[in-house]
Order: sequence, then C-alpha cells, then structure tokens
Amino acid sequence: MTLNKLIATTALCAVAVVAPATGAFSETLRLVTNWSTSSYSVARTLQFVDEFNASDAAQAADLEIVFMGGPEVTPATEQLTGLSNGVFDMLFGAAGYYVGTVPESRALYGTAITPMQARETGATELFDQIYSEKANARVLGWVAAGVGYHIWLRDEPQLNDKGLPILDSVKIRSSGFYNTWLENYGATTVSVPAPDIYNALERGVVDGAAWPGLGITDYGFEKFIGYRIDPPVWQFDNFLWVNQDKWNSLNDAQRLALREAVEAYEPVAFEYYANLRMEEDVDVAAAGVKSFRLSPEAEAAFVAHARTVQWDKLQEANSPYWDQLRAALPAE
Repeated sequence: MTLNKLIATTALCAVAVVAPATGAFSETLRLVTNWSTSSYSVARTLQFVDEFNASDAAQAADLEIVFMGGPEVTPATEQLTGLSNGVFDMLFGAAGYYVGTVPESRALYGTAITPMQARETGATELFDQIYSEKANARVLGWVAAGVGYHIWLRDEPQLNDKGLPILDSVKIRSSGFYNTWLENYGATTVSVPAPDIYNALERGVVDGAAWPGLGITDYGFEKFIGYRIDPPVWQFDNFLWVNQDKWNSLNDAQRLALREAVEAYEPVAFEYYANLRMEEDVDVAAAGVKSFRLSPEAEAAFVAHARTVQWDKLQEANSPYWDQLRAALPAE
C-alpha cells in the first residue's frame, strides 16, 4: 500500500466511526458509494466528507453528509436507481456504470479536458441538466478524473504494419464499455468482476486485463502481468450526485455550501489521483511490469480510436444533447 493510500485509509477509519448521524445537524445527506471502504477512491471521498462536515460553511448551514456504505447496501449498478428513488441522498461512483440510463455519460470518455475545464465549457452544468431529466439526480461535480485506462498483458504484444496491437485470440478481462475498443484489435473479451481478476489470471482464464492506471496493486494482479500498453486512453468518470428532490428540499445556504465545497474539491482530487498514479507506477515497475510504448503515430491513432468508440456509441443512442456535448467536451 502506498503512503497516500495508507493515509487515506487511516482517515477513512476515523470517518467511518463518526459517520452515523450525530444529531448535531438539522439536515443530513445519506451517502452511498459504488465501491467498498477498502477502495482508495472511496477512502479519499470520505476524507472529503469529513472535511466538509467539519467546515465552517457546513456548520453554518446546519448540514452534514452521513456515509451509509457501499455495494453491500445496494449493488453498484443499481445505485443510481436507488438515488433516483430517494433510497439514499448522495452517490459517489462511476458514470460509466449507468450508460444504459444516461448514455450521455459516454462523452466523459471522449474528451481529455479536466473537471475544472468542464465547468468552464459548461459540460458540468450540461450533465447536471441531463441527470436531472433522466435520473432525478443532480451532478454536484466530477470528482475523479485524469487517470486513464490501459491494456495489461502477460506477454509482449505483437504490432501490425500501422504499429497498433495485434491481440488476435488474446483473452482480455473486460467489462461493457471496453468491449468494442478491445475487439477492434482482435481480442477475445471475457467478463470478469474486479475481485476475480487475480484468480482469472492465475488460472489462465484470461491473458490480460483492461484496467485503469490505478488499483492494480490493490488486487495484486501485477504478479501475472508483464506489459502495460501505453499511452492510456479515456479517464476516470467518477461523479458525486445528489437526489433532486432532496436537493430541492435544502435551503439556499445548504445548497451553496455543498456546491462550493465540491467545486473546490475537484482540483484537490485531480492532483491527488495524479500523485497516486505516479506512486503506483513505481510499485508496478518494481513488480516487473514494463511499459510497452507505441510509436507517436500509432499512439495518436490508438487514443483517437478509443475516444471515437464512445462517441459512436453515444450517437447510436440518438441523444438530443449530442451537439452540446461535442461542443462542451472536445475530443482533443
């Protein structure tokens, strides 16, 4: 475990102890997360919760956030429905889990801009509008971004005459939004839940995995990986949402305190994940995983294709927000 993860987890324990409602605030927001408290992203989010609850703004607004749990409360893929129905008030998780309900979330994978830039271009406000319409939820912020996704392989990949990977018959652990991208290079995609990747690699069920640039050491499967194809594609898509009815029930001071806290947290979180990624890169390299670099021309094509896949899928969904999303979330 890296130093930052250790600090985050230690802080998380403190949050978890005090998270149940204290009665000190007249208004509480019940938070659920896609992942368990062992996740570095949940740990950091709960640090934010602790900081918010202790802030002068929250105290003055008489508002607190109460952590209720992760997928043990409601399975991650069902949590947006729970939020929409008011089963809980806030959700931290991956927008990509809910592309069936809100296909516009795919646009997050089609852009390289930061959450801070997304506010300037109007993208954050646009997602807020879309989730309000489709999921009875409001987007408070894009609170994990910047870190991309890789193809992690046991063996060194071969390249075609354009310098792109040849993955014919290579079995790659995947999930829904990876599949079209991987299949373009000939890979055989295999659906494997994250906790089972280690065993799947150990038993030869898969020859590699599509996975972000963070978290590989948490699951320990770097033991079976020899190469990471660079550069990464896409970036983290983690939003913080609030139920729209609950949002409407808050007073102006409470909404302002929450909105300003999340906006201020976005650059802090962006830097945190970037630093954590660099730390984990050191650990992964020490485990013997090599960076497999493509040529500059192939890199550009590799990244462009990954983004195009997501925009194409969104176009197939006939989103009325297509033009606005393309304008607010440029691909370059």
